[in-house]
Amino acid sequence: MRWGLIVVMLLFQLAAPLSGSVVQAEAAQAREQSAEIIGLNEVVVHRNELIEISFAVQNTGSEVQIFTIEATDVPSDLSISGLPLTHSIEPGYLKSLKFNLSGDATATYGTLNIPISLTMESNSTWSVEENLSVLVAPYSRLDFGVQGISTFESDPGIRTSVAVNITNNGSYPEDVTFNFYTQSGWNWGWSMNDSDGVNAYETLQPGQLAYVYIWVDVPEVVDGSPLTGTGPRFQLKAVSSIDRAISQWSFDLILGTYRNASIDAKGPDLILDPGANNRIEVDVRNVGNSNNRLNITLQAIDTEGQPIPDVGLSDRIARNGWTMALFGGLEDVELSPNESRTIEIGFQAPSDYFGAMDVRVRVFAEGAPQRVRTVDVGAVIEWQRNATAALQTDECRDLLPNASCQAALMIQNTGNAPDTFTIDLSDVPDHLSASLLTTTVYLNPFESKTFAAVSITAAEESLAFTTGDVGLQVLLSGTSTVIEEIAIPTKIAPVINWVFTDIVEEIDKNGRLTITMTARNEGNAIDGLLVQLQASHSTPMSFIPPFIAVYEEGVEYPRSFEITEIPIGFNFTIEAWVDLPQDQRSNGTVYVNTTVRSQFVPDEPFVHTSTGTYLGVAWQPVEEESGWFDLTAIVDATVGIFMAWMWVIGSVCLSVFIIQKALSARKARAQEQALYNELHGLKPTEEPQDWMQKFTEKKVQPAPEPTLKVSSGHFQEAFINRSGAPTQALEPVQAEVHQAAAQALDEQDRQRTMAQADRLLNDISAGNIAQPVGSKEVLPDVEIPQHLTVRHDPKSILDQAPLTSQQPKVPLPNATGDLDLDELDV
Repeated sequence: MRWGLIVVMLLFQLAAPLSGSVVQAEAAQAREQSAEIIGLNEVVVHRNELIEISFAVQNTGSEVQIFTIEATDVPSDLSISGLPLTHSIEPGYLKSLKFNLSGDATATYGTLNIPISLTMESNSTWSVEENLSVLVAPYSRLDFGVQGISTFESDPGIRTSVAVNITNNGSYPEDVTFNFYTQSGWNWGWSMNDSDGVNAYETLQPGQLAYVYIWVDVPEVVDGSPLTGTGPRFQLKAVSSIDRAISQWSFDLILGTYRNASIDAKGPDLILDPGANNRIEVDVRNVGNSNNRLNITLQAIDTEGQPIPDVGLSDRIARNGWTMALFGGLEDVELSPNESRTIEIGFQAPSDYFGAMDVRVRVFAEGAPQRVRTVDVGAVIEWQRNATAALQTDECRDLLPNASCQAALMIQNTGNAPDTFTIDLSDVPDHLSASLLTTTVYLNPFESKTFAAVSITAAEESLAFTTGDVGLQVLLSGTSTVIEEIAIPTKIAPVINWVFTDIVEEIDKNGRLTITMTARNEGNAIDGLLVQLQASHSTPMSFIPPFIAVYEEGVEYPRSFEITEIPIGFNFTIEAWVDLPQDQRSNGTVYVNTTVRSQFVPDEPFVHTSTGTYLGVAWQPVEEESGWFDLTAIVDATVGIFMAWMWVIGSVCLSVFIIQKALSARKARAQEQALYNELHGLKPTEEPQDWMQKFTEKKVQPAPEPTLKVSSGHFQEAFINRSGAPTQALEPVQAEVHQAAAQALDEQDRQRTMAQADRLLNDISAGNIAQPVGSKEVLPDVEIPQHLTVRHDPKSILDQAPLTSQQPKVPLPNATGDLDLDELDV
């Protein structure tokens, strides 16, 4: 038994490698076995029609294989013959195969799918399947009106249009697709409503006839090419939408022996003065494919272009006082292919003011008189009325309000006869007025004249930098024909007019000179000012800049500041102070210059000189020494100490208040606890003798708390000392003062509104217009400033800075735990 078990195990070990090799061989073989079906495209079959279907099988494996091709599921309306097929194919090779497909007599129209299976003889588990799409359709009949290949002969350099009819002789509507092919590089296109540049489309009902329109650009014969009898072939195909059937028609464009001449260019017809003469150039060219001579003659024609029978062909014609002649014809000299020559046709006009003459130039190549090329040239006696005008001065680009300027024009008569021209105003801006200084000008041909044409005056209320064009028109006299339009550019110059009023100079008891003045912008522009302060002595001085001023940061005593964008009619106060010298040996005078410069004309400053006299040390009054008791000093010291220790005192008071509250709470809780113990606690056992002792105990009466008694007279005196003596009620403000204040505030609001409107108009004229925000753009946060009413207070009646309330802050303890007031031990 033991030996049998050992033998079985040995046999199992020997058989295991063999089975593994078989599995690996099968896997490798499976990897090396592969094939594919190529060329199974959609096919169209009709009822009772047998068609041949071609396809290919490629062995993409590495060994020779035997493949079987068969149809696995054939619809009942179709029949297949020739399948299955079995073929041996070398690795990497293709094999073309075919089978037959037919439709039944009652097959349903539509698209059917036939699965085509490819199997391998050596591996029954491997297969590939492809679907064959079969369109069962009725027969279509698209017939062109021309059969076979047509031939057309065309001249070079023209666009040849070809039209051919096509008929739907089938029983169903057709959506026909037209294709056009050629191997030449000639340009072609469709002349049809429905086309995409490459294909054209047309819907045809049964029995309907339609036309297909095509155009082809035939190139010129250049250097003998295209040759005689040659030309490209064009193919027109019509594809049926029912069964994909193609109807075809072809045609050739042939060029024969080509002898021809062309007239490539001619000069413009002549416009002559009475009795004048001139010539018209005409370029002729041999466009044939061989050397040839050109025959050139002149033919008289009437105004309608019809030849005049009694005047023959010639190189010189005289008629109705006109003489026409040919120059430079050289008819005996041959021209090479594509060689050109320039001839001239001369016209001599009669001495009339009106008249016209036409003549026809006939050119043809020798040997081809039927290809006559003609061109009509003519001349006319015409009174040409024209002129040029230009602006000669530029004096209105710096126009002051209520001022005038004149604009000069230069007009030249470019006609061929004396003429009169009219000057008229076409456009005058609202802020300007204009009047014509000259209305008509008489000029001979090519005569020019410069004159003052218009006077322009700016309105008194015109704003600075306002631009506008005054339009002038130069017209032919007696007509509405405008021959020139002149735009005279204007620009309003800025008027700098600062008015300084309410100038006040005061010296206080401490020797400080205070200067106050009011500045008002009476000009026509939004201006800015640079204000500077200078003194003849080195002494402390400073401006008190307005809140809208810009001055150097960090300077304690600014001696200059700048204000920009000051609206028209806006006024503000300039305030400054100067400390007069106190340490000079002799008496003297301090000269203080307040210099104001406009940002537009900084070279023209406004200077106001203030003076202040001072006393030398020897002449200064001696201050009397005050006693040891100085109430003012004591009050200042007290206030200073209080302000320095204010937070400490507040913190101590707050701490005392918290401790007092804690003690009161503790005392109340202790009393409640004692009362509770008294009511609910255990009472001690009384002895019989204890009740007698209660009669001997005496209750102690609480002593009354001492209070301070104050008489009513003393209380009233103390109250008056603290709160001050009573004052009488103020008289009501008069209605005139109320009305004046309201008008001043309304005027300031109006000025700010006008300034904002001016800025908006300037932005619009400069093109700074807001654009719509995109759907993906995030709008930024905008802080809206608080606009307050600006009030001018040159006398410092109002406070210099707004009062702000201060709330004392008590620092909290750093302990993280809760504070129990009962734990305070005081």
